Amino acid sequence: MEKYILDLINQTDLFKGVEEKIFKELIESIGSKLINFKKDEYVAFRGDIINGIYINLEGVLVAEMLRENGNIKKVEELRNGKIIASAFVFGNVNRFPVDLVAKSDIKILFIPKKELTKLLGNSEQILINFVDEISNKAQFLSKNLWESLASKTINQKLSEYILENEKNGIFILQISIKELAEYFNISRPSLSRVMKNFIEDGVLEKLEKGKYRILSRERLEESQ
Repeated sequence: MEKYILDLINQTDLFKGVEEKIFKELIESIGSKLINFKKDEYVAFRGDIINGIYINLEGVLVAEMLRENGNIKKVEELRNGKIIASAFVFGNVNRFPVDLVAKSDIKILFIPKKELTKLLGNSEQILINFVDEISNKAQFLSKNLWESLASKTINQKLSEYILENEKNGIFILQISIKELAEYFNISRPSLSRVMKNFIEDGVLEKLEKGKYRILSRERLEESQ
């Protein structure tokens, strides 16, 4: 591997703080792959399987989400050295949670899960870096979720929740109104009033307790 690429890898979040000599020994001991993408190419689609760790070495990569109304929401921008979807390498769900689009020509380093496990076992610093990355990402997402919920009206919160949890036009409330109100950080009467308005305005039809048919997806999408 040429020195320029090694320097880029050495500056990534996964390898920061690793002594140069140890870094070279570790890189030479594992199997990895360099993948190039052109501007506007999709690096991955939501739902694609993750079978290792992906690191953006050079360029600008953007994580995007396609909303129900067709609009694209930018979730995150990943520049040089950033690890991609670190929390999904291990665990029960090993798939990309978002679409990844190259906003410039980029270079991606791919390390298979087996080789990553070897790295984590051979370097305490890399293990710490990887755990820190997952923890920081969880805190970032938690903060964004809280700010997103706090800044929205009850109509917006409920509309978004219904669209995210409906299936074939049917929405089943798996938790109580009280628990949903606590999740939204609002009062139970306020949430019940909005739910009642949705039914009276012809947005939802109540089929039975906790089960509703969506009559106007357009109205729900407009409320987001």
